Amino acid sequence: MQTLFFVFMIILMGRWIFGWIILVFTCPLLAKDFLDTSIAPEWSSLDSFQNRINRTDFEHLLTRVYCPRATWRKGWVELKEKEVWIRKSKALDDWYILSFGDGNQTSTGKDSVLQSGFKLSLQGLTIALDPGHIGGDYSKMEGRHFSIGESPPVKEGDLALTVAKILKKKLIDVGAKVILVREENRSVSSFQPQDFLEEVEEWIVAKEERRGERFPAEERVEMIKNRSEVLFYRVSEIHARADFINTQVLPDFAVCIHLNAAPWSDPDSFELLDRNDYHVLVNGCYMGGELADDQQRFEMIYRLLKGWHKTELLLAENVSRSFSRLTKLPAFSYKGPNALKVGEVKGVWARNLLANRIYRCPVVFLEPYIANSKAVYERIQLGNYEGEMQVRGEPKLSLVEEYAESVFQGIRDSFSGSRK
Repeated sequence: MQTLFFVFMIILMGRWIFGWIILVFTCPLLAKDFLDTSIAPEWSSLDSFQNRINRTDFEHLLTRVYCPRATWRKGWVELKEKEVWIRKSKALDDWYILSFGDGNQTSTGKDSVLQSGFKLSLQGLTIALDPGHIGGDYSKMEGRHFSIGESPPVKEGDLALTVAKILKKKLIDVGAKVILVREENRSVSSFQPQDFLEEVEEWIVAKEERRGERFPAEERVEMIKNRSEVLFYRVSEIHARADFINTQVLPDFAVCIHLNAAPWSDPDSFELLDRNDYHVLVNGCYMGGELADDQQRFEMIYRLLKGWHKTELLLAENVSRSFSRLTKLPAFSYKGPNALKVGEVKGVWARNLLANRIYRCPVVFLEPYIANSKAVYERIQLGNYEGEMQVRGEPKLSLVEEYAESVFQGIRDSFSGSRK
């Protein structure tokens, strides 16, 4: 059976599972194209961008948004005076050459409606709302689940879906067309963990052959379980959502709805934290190892040329302002190299995530609240309620209502002619 090899890295510091996990798989070429890194990107699809963007604009986006370090892009993207060379394959000395234009970057079709900056209403816009994760019975598998004592568990996927449904109604009421990527706490992917058992088994056998002995039975079972689950809920699920968005919804932009979490002070004892903050993400900050991947390198260039950053930044900055105004929370700041501060508004950062890379539209990725903080946990336990309630001596909307209203106001402000 033919096989392929790839490295899949999850960086989950500051999220619901903490630490670094590096998974290396050898997978058979079945009807799972999202696993097949041997499929070459369609570089010819960039031909329509020839002679359209000038060198100044391209260099600004490349160095200030998409890849800030020259060492990361060295050997992959080479800027010349009148053109840029983009390596098509890490295995071959084969380059796609894009010629620069003399004027400003232009756009065609529905993209220009948003990029022009003159859209003063949400009327007629199509918005995809993507409630993060799956939730429900999958929340423990995803690592987006915790409980304290006898209290109801906190499930990020469930909370995200509730926020999305509230936000959908608000946006529809002002004329937008809104599509939920999922409407239940069920997977969008047609696959389940057991569908990846053959791929994972082959990987384990290959690893055992290299080490010269079999893994202990219990360890082997755990390895199979963990890797098949990750391929299901992280890889296949996000690709299934991308397929739905890119082929059926075709939105003007997408909003990925998540809640953040912070590392437990003691992993063995769920002690709630004092920290609470928010941040908003746009696509960008492709690191060296990511640019070494042919598909990610292509997606970066494609997004740059589509000009989606302008819409992403407009939305992200307005949503960040409304989070600050309504939640009264401080903006989170990254310390490591995997995120880049963009724009002038606090709390807006660029990161290269699977969803905001492969969804073929402008994407804003939301990370408000620290779910395992004292203040947020208390509000989650109160559930969704009408109006305001006294919480710690202050009148508060329910957490999901406050979240939805913050995003609604940010989106509304982006298309009202108001630039606060």
